[in-house]
Amino acid sequence: MNLYMYEILEDYKFAKTEAKREEIFTSFSKLIWENPNTRKLVDKPITFHIKPKLLHTEIGQVFSAYTSISRTVCPSTTKDTDFASLIRQKANNLYTHFFDETICNRKPYLELLRLPKKLYFQWQASLQKEEITWTLSALELAQTLEHTLTKAQLLKETAAREKMALSWEEFIHITDGYFRKLFENYKPLEEYQDSEKLVLHAGAWNEDNYCIRYFCNGLDGYFKNYQKKYYGLYNASSGRGVTYGRCACGNLFLQNRQHNRKLCDACRRQARNSTYNRYNQKRKTSCH
Repeated sequence: MNLYMYEILEDYKFAKTEAKREEIFTSFSKLIWENPNTRKLVDKPITFHIKPKLLHTEIGQVFSAYTSISRTVCPSTTKDTDFASLIRQKANNLYTHFFDETICNRKPYLELLRLPKKLYFQWQASLQKEEITWTLSALELAQTLEHTLTKAQLLKETAAREKMALSWEEFIHITDGYFRKLFENYKPLEEYQDSEKLVLHAGAWNEDNYCIRYFCNGLDGYFKNYQKKYYGLYNASSGRGVTYGRCACGNLFLQNRQHNRKLCDACRRQARNSTYNRYNQKRKTSCH
């Protein structure tokens, strides 16, 4: 199918038979899921090298255990500019963001993983420049780095609990359903009367850019709604101003006006029961 994306959507829109529409949609879906821009999980460690003359010092020995910290990543960009590669990349990114519990891209987590490298270069600079001071002993450094990686692991586990459970095969099936809706709701650029709604980032603007943006924004919205439905919070009539919180267990909950609320309903019940049980236990103990 050597067509532009807008041509595919227009052929679908103006197809005279349902069989022809199905053929066009099936060909499009095949283009996306058979695209070579597949999801690849790779290990991209955070590394640094200790100078040989510093390696045998006490502090150098502490840093030597942290010269390569493993980190699993999934490429989030592509150099290809065809519509199939770009939409496939969007699908890959959505699966990573919502469903892949092995990957954590949160900034605090990454900052913790990079701390050993940052501290090493600070220590190295302090040995070369008198105005830069280093106050940590080897023992304090070891404790700091151990605590840092423990905290990073806890952050990663928290992020994993916030991911939803869905296999890649199920994701493809659901995304195809969203593709179908996007095909049905598509309006050609000339029908889009309010041109001020179109945001031009850079480069040449043409109808294919419009179609790709339409699909990417549409998938964003559909999967945000999927997340709300997953946690039983979706309400088609709810407007703006609705806020959601994230419980420590990973569940999403509706905050409404209770902005200080930290727990979902299930964890709140569990916390109340735990408090009630402790209170009863104290009463029994004091009676005896």
